[in-house]
Amino acid sequence: MKKALVLLSVLCLVAGLAIPAAAQQKFDGVTLRVFANSHDPMLKAVKWSIQAAKDQLGIEVLMDEAAYGVQYEKATSAFASGAGQYDIIVAAHQWTGGWAEAGYLEPLDPFIKADKTFDPGIYNPKAYTINSTVNGKQFGLPFNMEGRLMFYRKDIFKAENLKVPTTEKEWLDAVKYFANNRSKIQAKYGKDFYGACYMYGAEQGPAYPFSTYWGKFNWKKFNTDNGFWDDKYQNIVDEKLLAQSFKFWQDAMKYMPPGVETFNLPEAYQFFVDGKTAMTEVWPLTLYGMLLDPANDKIRKVTGVANIGYGLPFSGGWAICMTSTAKNKDAAWAYLKMITSAKQDFEFFRDFGKGPSVKATFANPALTAKYGEWLKNQGEAVAAAVSPGKIATMSEFYGGDFWKIADQTMIGKISAEQGAKQMVKELDGILDRAGYKQMNPH
Repeated sequence: MKKALVLLSVLCLVAGLAIPAAAQQKFDGVTLRVFANSHDPMLKAVKWSIQAAKDQLGIEVLMDEAAYGVQYEKATSAFASGAGQYDIIVAAHQWTGGWAEAGYLEPLDPFIKADKTFDPGIYNPKAYTINSTVNGKQFGLPFNMEGRLMFYRKDIFKAENLKVPTTEKEWLDAVKYFANNRSKIQAKYGKDFYGACYMYGAEQGPAYPFSTYWGKFNWKKFNTDNGFWDDKYQNIVDEKLLAQSFKFWQDAMKYMPPGVETFNLPEAYQFFVDGKTAMTEVWPLTLYGMLLDPANDKIRKVTGVANIGYGLPFSGGWAICMTSTAKNKDAAWAYLKMITSAKQDFEFFRDFGKGPSVKATFANPALTAKYGEWLKNQGEAVAAAVSPGKIATMSEFYGGDFWKIADQTMIGKISAEQGAKQMVKELDGILDRAGYKQMNPH
């Protein structure tokens, strides 16, 4: 009998099958209420989990969903009511700090410590910490991770004998080339063609000057993850460098398409897909997903991917978290492990385009033929990307006066120097209102 079991084990390993050490724990009769974000790749992953949770864990999943623009307010209202409306929530990384501090999210460290089958080492380190860690405690598992990338037209750069930019100067020189040779460029590529199309809209535009600021910042001078505040939560923004970064983008706007100051993500994506620009920088998964549409096959084949060139990329990430009011926390933990496993991370990216968080997904040779260099570059961007932070008042950083001042500065309604001064002062208030008194307010 022992020999038969050994032979069975060998045959299973040869076939690539795993022999589980113990049967998967079942939670028959348990219902989990999951609040999903309606971003299509993540939504598809949660929808997949409804049947999978029932089959694998015996769990009944009830799903609610909301778009990014309303999910934060809807979830915060539900949490504050104390009704325990949700057990699991898909959360943008900037929301987790406030929710954790308010006691709305359950710390996962006790589950991680007790579960010998869970290995946090499978995840990209940035995805594991940026998405899900608050003040050294784990409040979620990585669910979607991206770092901004530059997309460019390989065919046009080759035809114009241009180098793919790796510095601020090279990027600006490339953009100026198309503007300074406007007649020739229009004759070859169309009258609506521009060297670059970057967002200047209120929603996402200031991410560019912040990336440029991070590229200039002296990271060795302070113990900081974001260049805005240090490990004591004191405002350390270098006002001069911030002003220089915004001035760079103010000056670049004259080389962009008319009306670019109103562009948000959809317009920037579409401008590139329509073949009207040589360069753009957006969230990679959405643009590459658009390029995988057979209708856009021609553009996809001539699209190159590179680091952004003028700083450090902006980080975007999502965690999937257990709420503190979850009725059955063991079942919720089992669900979190299932939906963020290495197997599902790979399949969700392959099938739905959800941002990879597991290291093995970035290195999986089965994806090379479809995604080519893009996947390698995305892994590098995730590793290099910077997250602004996760303090309780991050909603003010992204949606309050700080971001509004940044947007007005980027489009030149406020001078770069005055805008930087106002942003630094506003950040004092954001940190103060998060409970971090500023010792040297600006």
